[in-house]
Amino acid sequence: MFFQIEVTTHCSFICFYCAGRDMPQRHMEWPVFERVLGGIPAGAHAVSLQGEGEPTLHPRFWGMVAAVRGRGLSPTTITNGYEIDVGRIAAELPDVAVSLDTLDEAEATRIGRLKLPRVLESVEQLAATMGPARLRIMTVDYGQDLAPLRRYLQGLGIRQHIVQPLQRKDDYARRYPGRVPAAGAYHYRCRFLQAPVMRFYDIGGRELPCCFIKDTSAFTSIDALAADLARGVVPAPCAGCREILRDVAQVVRA
Repeated sequence: MFFQIEVTTHCSFICFYCAGRDMPQRHMEWPVFERVLGGIPAGAHAVSLQGEGEPTLHPRFWGMVAAVRGRGLSPTTITNGYEIDVGRIAAELPDVAVSLDTLDEAEATRIGRLKLPRVLESVEQLAATMGPARLRIMTVDYGQDLAPLRRYLQGLGIRQHIVQPLQRKDDYARRYPGRVPAAGAYHYRCRFLQAPVMRFYDIGGRELPCCFIKDTSAFTSIDALAADLARGVVPAPCAGCREILRDVAQVVRA
């Protein structure tokens, strides 16, 4: 089972599609982290320290990594690759993901992904230090040409390239009005609710079925979401989500 913990909403980038830029900017408090981690069952589970921000900005990030390992769990993270300690990541994380959308520096700056040359340097150093098999690249497809990026990753031997479409949920889409069509027909089947393959804990420690629910004001419980979908009703926290829309392509592993 895969567990995601939102450790911070602070970030050094201002990506146009990131819901975190509209959220209160704060770090997860250590007691909250300890409570969440303590509730994760022992076993071969991966724990991703992430969130709508840059995880390595948390002042106790490496303490969190050590705590995950101390519980016999496997730590990982998703980083923007800007200000990272490549050697330490290689030594302490079994694998790591870097978010990267384009090789065009002007385009990267335009969409809020800053300091692209430094990020590419980090990607190349990670591939050389850790080996490409331990590195994943996360890309948001907002309509840009992905062919140059795919060739670049192939040249580095990086085979794990996960491409995701823009979310249609209001939590996200209000940041890019007009870029995605309005939500259409639903199929009412959510992979995160049909089977407990993962759990997401927000910065306050609340357990959610996925990482896509940013406005939790209408959220009551995971069971309530599942019950609504089973009745053919779209719960308010899930409205517009690409996971339950009929006409949305799902994650592509390039």
